Amino acid sequence: MADYDTIELDDDILNDLLKNTVEKSKETVEFLDVVTLRASLNREILLGDIGPDVGLTVQEVIRFWNNQDEKNNIPVEKRKPIKIYIHSGGGNLDETFIMIDAIKLSKTPVYTIAVGCAYSGGFFTFIAGHKRFAYPTSSFLFHEGSTSTGGTSSQFANYAAFYKSQLGQLKKLVIENSDLTEEDYKEIQKDDIWMSAEEAQEKGMVDDILAKGFI
Repeated sequence: MADYDTIELDDDILNDLLKNTVEKSKETVEFLDVVTLRASLNREILLGDIGPDVGLTVQEVIRFWNNQDEKNNIPVEKRKPIKIYIHSGGGNLDETFIMIDAIKLSKTPVYTIAVGCAYSGGFFTFIAGHKRFAYPTSSFLFHEGSTSTGGTSSQFANYAAFYKSQLGQLKKLVIENSDLTEEDYKEIQKDDIWMSAEEAQEKGMVDDILAKGFI
């Protein structure tokens, strides 16, 4: 039975990763620069602001390494974790949901690491991690976001109902991945909540604040 240390990053693996990420779209090519590609080959993802196709790219890297682990018959408990390093001001909600689902569906462990800011969509992606780590001076912002739409009154009503269901999904995510109760959520959901790493840890959103020697 293979162990993750026995997997070599040969040309076939590199070509598979390129095929499953870079070729997805022109936007992905811009997102996967040299540093990001090198990080991907080390099971690391660098997450900045969440624009078009960022969610698609992240889920492809997660799916790629799950496929490699499955192909090499590596048991889940012996798999090298995929690490998402987050410094994000947030962004597109649909892209955020793609990343959340990819993290939750991954058999290979996915660790999220806040290295700077994890705001809005960056925050929701962060708390979805199988294990959540934070740099000592990292910061977090929880809020439900904002939206704008046009169209007829019926179209607006339909969108409002859909957006309300998305907010319900975010509420479920926060409650399941923190120590907040339904009552706590009702108290804070209408405001922007800014947190230091220590404050987020107190609320059960950070598992561990990293110390000297991590890098």
